[in-house]
Amino acid sequence: MPITVREVLNALNQIAPPQWALRDDPIGLQIGSPDQSVERILVALDPDPRTAVQAHYRGCQLLITHHPLIYRPLRTIRFDDPVGQAVQTLCAHQIAHIAVHTNWDTAPGGINDALAQTVGLEEVRPFGEGACVSQFKLVVFVPTAYLDPVLDAMADAGAGVIGLYRRCAFYHPGTGTYEPMEGANPFQGAVGQREHAEEMRLEVLVPADRLETVIAEMKRVHPYEEVAYDVYPLHTPQVYPLGRVGRLPRAMLASELRDYLAEKLGNPYVRVYGKPNAIIRTLAVVGGSGGDYLAQAKAALADALLTGEVRHHHTLEAWARDIVLFEGGHAETEMPGVYALAERLRPLLEPYGVEILTQGGHS
Repeated sequence: MPITVREVLNALNQIAPPQWALRDDPIGLQIGSPDQSVERILVALDPDPRTAVQAHYRGCQLLITHHPLIYRPLRTIRFDDPVGQAVQTLCAHQIAHIAVHTNWDTAPGGINDALAQTVGLEEVRPFGEGACVSQFKLVVFVPTAYLDPVLDAMADAGAGVIGLYRRCAFYHPGTGTYEPMEGANPFQGAVGQREHAEEMRLEVLVPADRLETVIAEMKRVHPYEEVAYDVYPLHTPQVYPLGRVGRLPRAMLASELRDYLAEKLGNPYVRVYGKPNAIIRTLAVVGGSGGDYLAQAKAALADALLTGEVRHHHTLEAWARDIVLFEGGHAETEMPGVYALAERLRPLLEPYGVEILTQGGHS
C-alpha cells in the first residue's frame, strides 16, 4: 500500500520534532493533502520556482525543503512573483511541500551537526539559544501486556524525548481496582463485580504542543473503555540549543583556517572578519544566518564562529568581542544538512518503496 504525506511527516517528526523549532517558525506541511500518496521525494534547500520545476520533472509527489515556502500569511498569489510561481507549479502538478526548518537546525544530526562534521570538528557539543519547550508529565495506568504498545504510540506522537534520547519513560507495577456498572463494557471483569487488575504506572514527558495528540494516541491504543491518566504541568522547560561548538583537528591561524574552511565547504569566497593572526582551536558553527550567535559563541569559549551570512554590524561586533567571524555562504553551510536529512529518511521510507532524491541530481 502506498505511503502518504502524513506518514512521511510522522517520520520527519521523529527525526526533527516540531517542538524543537524556534517560536513562530512556519514548519510542517505547507502545500498539499496529508492523504496524498507518495512514491518519490525531492529533498532540497529552497522551495524556489526552479526547485519546484525540478521536483515535477523528476517525477516527485513531495518536495521537502529546509527553508519554508510561505514565511508569513499570503494576501495574494501572483504568478509573476517567485513564491506564487512555486505555488503554481506545485499545485498544478499535485506536489505536496513540507518545510523542516529550525527544528532541523536544532535536531541531533541536523544542519549544525552536519556542518560541524563537514569541517572536521571533534568533541562537538550544543551551545546557545534554541527552542524552549514547556512540558507536562503524563501518567497513565496500563495493563502489563499493553505497556509497550501504549508507550510506542505515545513516543511516535512526540512524548518521551529527553535531550538526545527518545522513548524515555518510567514505569512501576501496581494494582488497580474498579467495579463496572450497568452498561459498561470492561476489558477485564464483569458488571457488578469488584475487579483487581495488575497494571503498570507509566510516566512520560510531553511537550505542551504535543499533549492533545499524545493523549489521543494513548487512548486509541489503550484497551480500557475508560482510561485513568493524570497530567502534571512542569516548571522545568526543556531547552534545545541550536548551535554547535567543537575542537578543530589542530590549532590554526585565522588566515589558515579560512583556506581550510573554503576547501571543506567548497566555497573559495569564504570571508574572515577579525585578527588574521589569531590562533583558533575551538570553532562554533551556526549554519545559515547565525551572526546573532557571536556573544553566545564567545560564552561557549569558542575562538571563532562560522556561519553562512552576516550583516555589517556583526563584523564590527566580532572585532569588539575579540572573536573571529567566518562567513562561509548560506547555502554552503546548510547543504550538508540537506543531504543528511535525505540519508536519515532513506531507512525509514525506502522499505515502503519510496525513492529519496536530493537537489542537484543526487539520488
